[in-house]
Amino acid sequence: MEDEVALISALVVVLACALVVLLIGRKFRLPFIIGYFLTGIIVGPFGLGLIAESEVSMLAELGVILLMFTIGLEISLKNLLAMKKIVLIGGMLQLVITTVAVLGVMMAVGFSFSVALFIGFLVAHSSTAIIMDLYQRSGEVDSRHGKIALGLLIFQDLNVVPMMLAVPFLAGTDGGDLVSSIVSFVSGLVIMLIILVAAIYLVPKFLRHVALTRSGELFVISIVVICFGIAWLMSLNGVSLALGAFLAGIAISGSDYSHEVVGQIMPLRDILTGIFFVSIGMMLNLGYLWEHLLIIIILAVLLLLGKFVFNFISVKALGVATCAAIHSAVGLAQIGEFSFILGSTGLASGILTEEIYQIFLAISIVTMAATPFLVQLAPKMVNKYFAPKVEEEEKQVLEADHEIIVGYGLAGQYVAKALKRMEIPYIILELNAETVSRERARGENIIYGDASREAVLEFAEIRTAKTIVITIPHMDAVKGIITAARRMNPQISIITRSKFISETAELYHLGADEVIVDERESAIQIFRRILMSKNMPVQDIEQFSKEIRTELYNKYIEVPQKTSIPDRDRTTILDSLRVRAKQADDRLSSEMAKVEQVRVEEGSVVCGKKLCEIHLRANYGISVLAVKRHGEADAVVSPDGETILMTGDTVVVIGESRSLGKMLPLFLCDGEAFCELPAKKENQNPAA
Repeated sequence: MEDEVALISALVVVLACALVVLLIGRKFRLPFIIGYFLTGIIVGPFGLGLIAESEVSMLAELGVILLMFTIGLEISLKNLLAMKKIVLIGGMLQLVITTVAVLGVMMAVGFSFSVALFIGFLVAHSSTAIIMDLYQRSGEVDSRHGKIALGLLIFQDLNVVPMMLAVPFLAGTDGGDLVSSIVSFVSGLVIMLIILVAAIYLVPKFLRHVALTRSGELFVISIVVICFGIAWLMSLNGVSLALGAFLAGIAISGSDYSHEVVGQIMPLRDILTGIFFVSIGMMLNLGYLWEHLLIIIILAVLLLLGKFVFNFISVKALGVATCAAIHSAVGLAQIGEFSFILGSTGLASGILTEEIYQIFLAISIVTMAATPFLVQLAPKMVNKYFAPKVEEEEKQVLEADHEIIVGYGLAGQYVAKALKRMEIPYIILELNAETVSRERARGENIIYGDASREAVLEFAEIRTAKTIVITIPHMDAVKGIITAARRMNPQISIITRSKFISETAELYHLGADEVIVDERESAIQIFRRILMSKNMPVQDIEQFSKEIRTELYNKYIEVPQKTSIPDRDRTTILDSLRVRAKQADDRLSSEMAKVEQVRVEEGSVVCGKKLCEIHLRANYGISVLAVKRHGEADAVVSPDGETILMTGDTVVVIGESRSLGKMLPLFLCDGEAFCELPAKKENQNPAA
């Protein structure tokens, strides 16, 4: 009973302290993993001494098992094949170059071959948890350097398998028999592959039968049995439980149920993995760290520089552009969480001494803590020292009142298409050198440059530009661009993108005229789909959407800062761009037939007219499916040409999106709809 109480009290202390530390760390944008380390340092035996590492060791070990299991789930064979060049060639180069370099340095300073090689294994790995979290938050996961980093990380993670199998050999636990070590190593690989192949073949079939029961409880139990069962089978052959769980994850990753598996265990995994990182922080001796602070910082800086160089060489060998190679090399310069698992195994087997392990822990935590700041600093250094030079003669002549597009991702491409179709001059500013080269070869007016720099905006002739459209998702960069653009051209209209509604107030106060919120627009589109499924008239859907849009904005936004643009001009500018975007969207979906309901408004052109007098099919290619009279429950299906449309009637029509948009003004009562009925086109079927 006392053991259970001690475990619960230790868990409460760890989670409560972690909650406070993580909330404070969030204000400084520190990754959660750093917060967990700090929590361990605070509550551990070398800090306040609230709990001992042994009290949470069992939960920490479970966290490692689940962490390895979910990472294995994310490494599918399909993804490996899709990135085979980066994973195999780049990953191999990075791992070999780093390990051999560290091996040489360690042996030069007096370490034995086995210890030096094992330290090379530790240094070669980078943190999947930290860098993927940073890239996901900044929207860089799908960038060139994001994909390169992911490819190298996958190769590193896969190589934990042979590295952990090599631990007994490096430790000499077999009494020094080289042949016995090699046989044990090879047999371990063979048995591991047999179990893995069997699991890949049998586990998806088993999960399919479990899923057919539609029982969530059975599915969760099955996941636990598979994860810990395969890990246990591997452990019988001398493989660690964590490594076995990693292979179990790979076995499931190719099935149709891998995403559901991740969703089921992710909350528990996050808590237990956090406890694992807390336990790592608890092992850090603060007294030892303080006594050797200078040497640890020096070693950490040298390690970051060395890994940056090795990573850069490995990526550059693949023919990657310098800018992307620098970004990915900086992101992978730290020591990773797999190194902790490998390091604790090395400590337990006697390869590492306690002193070496303490130095390793301290350096690892320092490099991890530095990573978020280095990743933020990298773009500034790249833009300052490695940005491609843009020759003056390469720039197209821009007319006055042109548009500036910042970023050429999906959103930027749509804006460019809309402007091109409207024959409105524009220039694109993009930081991906490969994109710039490719699109410039296709004739786009695009240049490489950081739009937050005044020299780049000056090159884009911002002082004569009418609008700048910011489509990039990086908030710090967006703020800098808005500030620079407003300072250089107080009259310019600034339209920007934002990921979250809560960010819009600050953007408006910095000088943005319009903020398009990804989160808000997604909510509105979901709301529109719900209303459409309820068969509401188009006018009601538009009105409700407008009210929701206003409500969402007013909830988070104070009165925007006034700009020097007259209200009428600003409205005209923004409305003009909205119309262009709408027209581009209409063109993209014009081939799709849609069914819409339109209400006949009082005073509209069609009010009081017969269907045969409107000529919807002849002039717009639109057919009337039904007419529902105002106040009546039943509808007139397939009405004839003599049917008269009255105020409040709902007309169900079918046609292309573009045609429906052209027809809609006939049913409205506002000034936009005050137009005469078009004469019937003689070359069309007059039946409508």
